[in-house]
Amino acid sequence: MIRIRNVTKRFGEQLVLDGINLDIEEGKTTAIVGPSGTGKSVLIKIITGLLLADGGEVLIGKDSMTAAKNVQERLDICARMGVLFQAAALFDSMTLFDNAAFPLRYRKQLGEKEIVARTAKRLKDVGMLDYADRLPGQVSIGMRKRVGIARALVTDPDILLFDEPNTGLDPQVGQEIYELIAATQQHLGFTGIVISHEIPEVFQVCERVAMLYKGKVVIDAEVEEFQKSNNPIVQQFTRGDIEGPIKVG
Repeated sequence: MIRIRNVTKRFGEQLVLDGINLDIEEGKTTAIVGPSGTGKSVLIKIITGLLLADGGEVLIGKDSMTAAKNVQERLDICARMGVLFQAAALFDSMTLFDNAAFPLRYRKQLGEKEIVARTAKRLKDVGMLDYADRLPGQVSIGMRKRVGIARALVTDPDILLFDEPNTGLDPQVGQEIYELIAATQQHLGFTGIVISHEIPEVFQVCERVAMLYKGKVVIDAEVEEFQKSNNPIVQQFTRGDIEGPIKVG
């Protein structure tokens, strides 16, 4: 369980997160949705310790990310997580295999034989083992996203976070990535968080949906309840209407 309590974050005069309260249920996937610029990616960075909150608390199980005293304590908590970044964030000069193996080599807890075996398994799981010796620039962005998922999985994390997993993908490849996320979660049972603005596509990979708008949680509900919501902000976002309480542009 991830518990987010009264989390605030400000950049200069801009209040991005305004007292966020949210529970992420263990062993299930929650989608955090909302228009661009509403703080979704900022919240992910605070959960993973990449950004410090100005106030509030983030609990990862019994561990408080926000109370961590230094970078090492945040890294120790973050070791339970895997992250797929928006553009996959692979190292251009490393092969796909070395990119996927990077978290294991960075932690220096396993021998090279075990690292190779684990990495090969995860690349095979995402259909990329045959391309392991290629560089990121030699494959499509969809293939890079698959390697990013393999890298996120290689340490066998309890929690996986997907930040806009379909950014830059055409609809067919985007659908394949969503199907891969859903199948992987069902097989491994990790706690998942998917950051997205894609409605209704993201519903196929999550059990719950939390919507952010103007730094607050507008709704946190199961998918069916979210779809039936009478909240005008939720309705406008779901339908993609220009007119409504959400100001476009």
